[in-house]
Amino acid sequence: MQENVVQANRWKFFTVGAVGTFMATFDGSILNVALPTITADFETTVSMVAWTVLSYSLTLISLMLIFGAWTEQKGYTFAYKFGYYFFIVGSLLCAVSFSIHMLIFARVVQAIGTAMFAAIGPGMVSKVFPPNERGKGLGLHVMMVAGGFMIGPPVGGLLLTWFSWHWIFLINIPIGIFGLSLVYRYFRILPPHVATRKLHLPGALAISLSLVSGVFMLTLLKDYAVTDIRIWGLTIVSILSFVAWLRAESKPETALIGLEIFKRNRTFTYSLLSASAHFMGTSGVFVLIPFYLENIRGFEPKQVGLFLIILPILMFVLSPLSGKLSDKIGFRYLTVGGMLVTALGLWLLSGLQPDSGTLFIVSSLVVIGLGIGFFGTPNSSAMMGAVTDNQRATASGILATNRNIGMSVGIALSTSLFTYLQKEYAGLGGEKAIFVASYRPVIFVGLALCLVGAVFCLYRGERAT
Repeated sequence: MQENVVQANRWKFFTVGAVGTFMATFDGSILNVALPTITADFETTVSMVAWTVLSYSLTLISLMLIFGAWTEQKGYTFAYKFGYYFFIVGSLLCAVSFSIHMLIFARVVQAIGTAMFAAIGPGMVSKVFPPNERGKGLGLHVMMVAGGFMIGPPVGGLLLTWFSWHWIFLINIPIGIFGLSLVYRYFRILPPHVATRKLHLPGALAISLSLVSGVFMLTLLKDYAVTDIRIWGLTIVSILSFVAWLRAESKPETALIGLEIFKRNRTFTYSLLSASAHFMGTSGVFVLIPFYLENIRGFEPKQVGLFLIILPILMFVLSPLSGKLSDKIGFRYLTVGGMLVTALGLWLLSGLQPDSGTLFIVSSLVVIGLGIGFFGTPNSSAMMGAVTDNQRATASGILATNRNIGMSVGIALSTSLFTYLQKEYAGLGGEKAIFVASYRPVIFVGLALCLVGAVFCLYRGERAT
């Protein structure tokens, strides 16, 4: 009976999560437009302002896995209230920041709320939608992610034209209050939550420290040698913390997520691996695309933005379609096909030359966007459908953490490889020739990762059980 009540009101619950998801991605994309303005206003350096982004990312990575497990203890009602309160307070602190250091602190507060939204979004969708509509629900969830990325930059540009940069954070507050009001209005329908586990704090802190130190180390690779004390010091901290977490996970009474979710569930594990390969294979490459468009092809920043919006548009359109299709035919062919189409798009991009035409560039990006659109939602549906109802919040946190780590690792390794190759090809002469020669191997690494991901998709099976 309770399950029927939840599913009958699934669109109300989905709306609560959709507002939070949209708000989080909208805020992330709108800030990028304002970074130069904030740098000038605070009379600080680009590297210091970059911490407004880095501190936000590191906070997300450190908390999403914990928040997924914590939600199993406290329930979705508490989780969404927690997320909205922190995001609203963080946005207000950002808007009234009087120094760059206060803004960085405020971004951490904001990221705590965002981490909760990111950790529990897919879990909530999987909980309130019946199995035969899970892909549809997750597709609409991804559509909200893409919508935030699409709308953020143009809205940010308009706000900066008319007002100060503070308004890019003030605009979050009414959206957050609206979402919070929906939590109080709709979540009363949910049955009382029954805790399924107790959060073990030492293990949670260990995995957070391991993830933060490891990802932070990777971000430093492009600026420091492997022998630098900052690199190997962070590496040691990450490894030791990970070992401590594994020891905690080996005991059921102290486990944060339970390793059996990986050991005994081939569909979940291989879906996770394929997602990692996909994120690493694509994210790093696209960090370099804007530099090609602006520095090599000579496009203006506003024109570069039109190229980059191709991917979120295709995600917005294709994610719900591929999700509904996966409900009908399963996820194997969609995910394998999505991986291979992405690899094809990367292969096309490997043919970029200093004088490549606009049509060729757009066509390559469209092919990659098609691959991403057909892979993402069915793969998430496979993961969420492979776990029990009591594991969905944790699985959702794992999914969100894996996405952010995959993107961070892909960006760090790609930029480090690109920087190294630029030094190796310095003798070619000319910025354009050096860029193309250095960029092509990075693309082939991404292509290879997508092919490996396709093998994982093929091997895991046809449907979640």
